[in-house]
Amino acid sequence: MATRRLLSRSLLSRRSSSYYSTAAAAAIDVPSPPSPDLMPYDRISASVRSKLSRLDSPDPRFLRHASPHPSPSADHSPILSFPETRVTTLPSGLRVATESDLSSPTATVGIWIDAGSRFESDETNGTAHFLEHMIFKGTENRTMRGLEEEIENMGGHLNAYTSREQTTYYAKVLGRDVVKAVEILADILQNSKFDKARIERERDVILREMQEVEGQTEEVIFDHLHGLPSNTLH
Repeated sequence: MATRRLLSRSLLSRRSSSYYSTAAAAAIDVPSPPSPDLMPYDRISASVRSKLSRLDSPDPRFLRHASPHPSPSADHSPILSFPETRVTTLPSGLRVATESDLSSPTATVGIWIDAGSRFESDETNGTAHFLEHMIFKGTENRTMRGLEEEIENMGGHLNAYTSREQTTYYAKVLGRDVVKAVEILADILQNSKFDKARIERERDVILREMQEVEGQTEEVIFDHLHGLPSNTLH
């Protein structure tokens, strides 16, 4: 009699344990173990299918900012359509970067000098920008008015800009006038005259520009950021 009672309690305990294990597995959505007659490859395939099915209904937390699914067709043709840039180093050490687009009748010729505001000290602060203004005021071979007329007669555009890293002078002209544009750029960079009266006049122009820019926070915020001591940026 005692033996029968022990056997019956053991069977009830096993059934109860099996019931709660099944309920717990259902609650946490644990997949049932594969059938013992499945081959290892079939088990791997079933696991992959299970993971793929989960991607069909991803967690909504991952969908707040972007879709987890890659774009079916990414079009890279706009990037690939740009002409190749070729860099040639002349015997003098001058590097020439060229891009050719035969469909365009115009050309842009520029000179990029690695000398921007970041290389200036407290004593030389503003030199790059000041030279940008002064370099179009005439050379040993051309007056300021003559320089302007020469560019206008070609239907071209001559300009410059400065940044923290570089100072750039460039000309936009028709393709047939590239040689002339290069000659003009070489002239203003090597033979510019810095008349004292024009220097004083241009000083006032630059001071007015500074007053206008200082009122535009987005224009000067990075200048103030770079002016902070390095230990304040940590």
